[in-house]
Amino acid sequence: MTELLFLAVEEAIPADHPAAWLAVPIGLLFLSGSVYVLLWSNYGAKKAGAIYGVAFFGFAFLIGVFWWFGGPGIPPGLGISHLPGQTNDHYQERWYAFEADSERAGFFPGTEDRGSFVTLQEYAGLAGADEERVQTDPLFASLSGSVGQATEQMQSQFFPVDDDGVAQIGVTRRSGLEEQAAAAQPEGSRRAAQFYTVDQVGDTLIRDDPETGVRLATAEFQVFANFVDDDGVPVGEPVPVEEPGNWYAFFDPGAAWLPSAIWTVISLVFFALSLLWLDRLEMRDKRLASVEIEEPEDLAVPIAQ
Repeated sequence: MTELLFLAVEEAIPADHPAAWLAVPIGLLFLSGSVYVLLWSNYGAKKAGAIYGVAFFGFAFLIGVFWWFGGPGIPPGLGISHLPGQTNDHYQERWYAFEADSERAGFFPGTEDRGSFVTLQEYAGLAGADEERVQTDPLFASLSGSVGQATEQMQSQFFPVDDDGVAQIGVTRRSGLEEQAAAAQPEGSRRAAQFYTVDQVGDTLIRDDPETGVRLATAEFQVFANFVDDDGVPVGEPVPVEEPGNWYAFFDPGAAWLPSAIWTVISLVFFALSLLWLDRLEMRDKRLASVEIEEPEDLAVPIAQ
């Protein structure tokens, strides 16, 4: 049974497959179409469309409000995550890493002042708190997970590597690393399969930019060269090469609420239009009924005695 489940996942229909495009229209045709046909048989085609439009878009509006603003036990932004043609995480929050002298750094003056950054505990108002309280604080837990993503982004840009662990760096930087690694290579050793590795120095620090109010993070990284003996056993400790470098990132809170907001506004507009259409049909039926009642009786036909 488990094999069948994995097989189903592996053979999932891709998003650009014709069957994926036809799934929603066919579902609406069979589910919504059956309700419309039932209303049609009782009220006629136009009035059935108006009634169904009021019910459908009214329900869609209420769902959109919960998707947009949330509710009791429902956090906001859990509805539609993206618009057609966009990825699932298009509007999700994310960190963007940058170097101190990059173009992005120009938007955040004073970034290189590491003294203005604080630890996660201080930022969450938990400075001096015991470890148990820190680990159970929901704000710190959320902040720690978010900053962890920032650290990964910064490290991947500070020293990018491919899937095989090969450093993707420029010729100038690689030459400098090779010279320092060759000078520090232990006697009788050789390069490890993954020669260059990176470790973080200290903790990731954060602060709110005083001019833009954007959350910033900074971390320091050190590059190491790794050597092994003929049996592949590491020789001594990894050798630090190159000076430690600082990297930075800014936080984009995203707009997870935007797709739900668009859905809600569109549903409200169509609900109002459907309600107006239904009202006009009802008024027309009332006028026709009043005309039939006021029509005089034809007395030209004699009544049998």
